Amino acid sequence: MYKILCSLFDMIILLLTGIDIYESMCNAAKVSVFNWDRDMVTVEKADVFFDEFSDITISTVYQYIPARTAEEDIAYYLTSAAAHEVGIYLLTGEPEWGLEADGASMVDEIMRAQAINQLVPGEAQIRGVVMDVEPYLTDKWDTAPGEVMDRFAAGLACAYSEALDCGLQLIVCIPYFYDTKGYADALERIIESGCDRVAVMNYYKGKEADHIADEIALSRKYGKKLVNIYELQPPEGTAVTEANTYYHEGLGAVVRSAVSLRSMYQGDVEFAIHDFDAWKEMRDDE
Repeated sequence: MYKILCSLFDMIILLLTGIDIYESMCNAAKVSVFNWDRDMVTVEKADVFFDEFSDITISTVYQYIPARTAEEDIAYYLTSAAAHEVGIYLLTGEPEWGLEADGASMVDEIMRAQAINQLVPGEAQIRGVVMDVEPYLTDKWDTAPGEVMDRFAAGLACAYSEALDCGLQLIVCIPYFYDTKGYADALERIIESGCDRVAVMNYYKGKEADHIADEIALSRKYGKKLVNIYELQPPEGTAVTEANTYYHEGLGAVVRSAVSLRSMYQGDVEFAIHDFDAWKEMRDDE
């Protein structure tokens, strides 16, 4: 069982690097976890949830919080997170939001995050919003993908402007293929003026470094960092396949990949794992 997972660089990293490098990576790397389980945002379950991170340095949770969640539960969850020294980002998004050139729905979520922050003191407030909007899943993408990307980039620019006004960070989830499918210009606009950083759903084992090369270059150009997301969910159907997920390879394989990316891209790359339930299952099995 993994009792200590130092920024996803525990165990094997110590064998691959010297002590000094190991410690510097642990101090420098930021590791986040996606959590779609709304039930954790309750008075009853929040403390138990954050206790899972008590012996490791996963520092941030991207948390889905439904709009109708009771304010008491949200406030308790955020207060518990602060007590456990875990940062929280509001995780949200629908594919159709990418069709809105004015970013109306995304702006609404930024404003919701700001409203949530009125429930708790500064140290417990949400740090930002993780926008998981996948416009390539809409019907419109099948007929006019270029137009969809233009709308998406424009909408994100509006949302990012609102986030800056609200003092919130904006992280935008993107697939690894925008640059290779002919949408490099829109990708650059997204990185330049649509977010604080992109989080790349880099779900292709063994190809991670190649698949974020362009995104890293653009992020560096505009003085931003990139989040590399690892898929840990079990392979089921066509949504998650063996080529996408580390479910059967184990956390050690994730560590080896992260070490490789860190050595190549240094402090310009951060890490996230998708998602909490899969990570917990894999950790408990090892």
